[in-house]
Amino acid sequence: MNQMNKILGVVLMVASVFISTLERMSIRLSAALVESGSGSEQGLREVTQTVDVPTGLLVYFMFFVGFVLLVAGFPGTYKNKNKNRHQYERPENYQ
Repeated sequence: MNQMNKILGVVLMVASVFISTLERMSIRLSAALVESGSGSEQGLREVTQTVDVPTGLLVYFMFFVGFVLLVAGFPGTYKNKNKNRHQYERPENYQ
């Protein structure tokens, strides 16, 4: 399960960055198409103001969940694992 958490965490983090990049690319591409006047038949060029809209909450949520899963994929600290390693049971007739 730990390995699956690590993989799923990395996938969610990379996917959130990819979605954010696609969103920004589409905003800039649509503004460039309007400015070039490719849609108008008269050849008039329109200057647009591009507002870099912050990405949606889904991207941040996916990144946060991915980070939590990535951290949860790693087991506890090494000290806690080996704390009781050297303890042994005493025989019943030991005094």
